[in-house]
Amino acid sequence: MNVTFALDTDSDPNVWPAMPVLEGRGASRERKKWARRTSELLWSLVDDEEVDKKQIKLLAYELESAAELIPQTVPVHQVFLYTPDPRREFLTFLVHIGVSEGTVEETLAELVQKNAPGAVQDPEVIDFDTERLGRGMRSIRYFVSQKAGAMCCSVNYAWRIEALGIDVVVRTIGEDIGWITANIDEFDEFARSLFVYDEA
Repeated sequence: MNVTFALDTDSDPNVWPAMPVLEGRGASRERKKWARRTSELLWSLVDDEEVDKKQIKLLAYELESAAELIPQTVPVHQVFLYTPDPRREFLTFLVHIGVSEGTVEETLAELVQKNAPGAVQDPEVIDFDTERLGRGMRSIRYFVSQKAGAMCCSVNYAWRIEALGIDVVVRTIGEDIGWITANIDEFDEFARSLFVYDEA
């Protein structure tokens, strides 16, 4: 089965913009254009300080770098960003959609990394059903990243969409644990706004 489904959201696109996942000819040019436009837009929303071109250029570089690197390092179908303030490091929310396999409880637990090795304590796992995506789970997991050499936090959502025969995962990871945990309600609200459409 070739999965042709994708996620969309009606959350504020200035806070939750989509990042293009591009490959092939012209991808580099399109990433650069997207990063520049997005940086200019995000900085234009900051009204309590003067913005200079260096700030716009730096954020554009960071956005372009992420858009290039992420598809090369993790299997991902889509990426959303959490960008409430361009003065803070943005978070990437990675989306993966696959054909449903296994029992619902066991699969969802695996997808939210409930029992994955490396956690410094048992992840906080709750049921996370939504009106649009149906039955799901959410976990908050703390672990030491070997790559970053630091304590990190991941927030992981997964749903089984029985009618379409697919499982959906949305995940973010970051080192700023205090900021991530302070914004869980915002992440949950975004997750509840997600819905599936068929790209075919």
